[in-house]
Amino acid sequence: MEAEIVQPKELPYWGVDLCPEDRPGVPREAPPHLLSCAHWTEPERQPIEGRVLWRPGLDRPTPVFSTALPPRGVSGALRRLAYEIPDHRLPHTILRMIADRVDMLESLPLLFQRRAVRAGKLRTAAPRRRSEQRGR
Repeated sequence: MEAEIVQPKELPYWGVDLCPEDRPGVPREAPPHLLSCAHWTEPERQPIEGRVLWRPGLDRPTPVFSTALPPRGVSGALRRLAYEIPDHRLPHTILRMIADRVDMLESLPLLFQRRAVRAGKLRTAAPRRRSEQRGR
């Protein structure tokens, strides 16, 4: 059995320890720069309507945020409490996870109510359709 001789330059990871000017990956390691086609440096800020939660380290919310489900009930109180704690602390993450579970429990009665309403509409609508078909 003969050993295969491989030249160092043929290896895919060759040159990793070279000086930065000679390294093959230097263009990817360049710091990010603004593109010439961008017409803004920061996007237009979304107007704040209602209560918006953001991290304590920020002086204002990010330019774009969600207000689709505003914090409400016990889960909202837990979220407000979580956002008073810096996000690198474990209680912040744990409180947000607990708030998600509580929010799911809070929405169960509404889910069952919607299903009951849909089932009621389907039951009342079905006989009408059958009677309409018999009349034809």
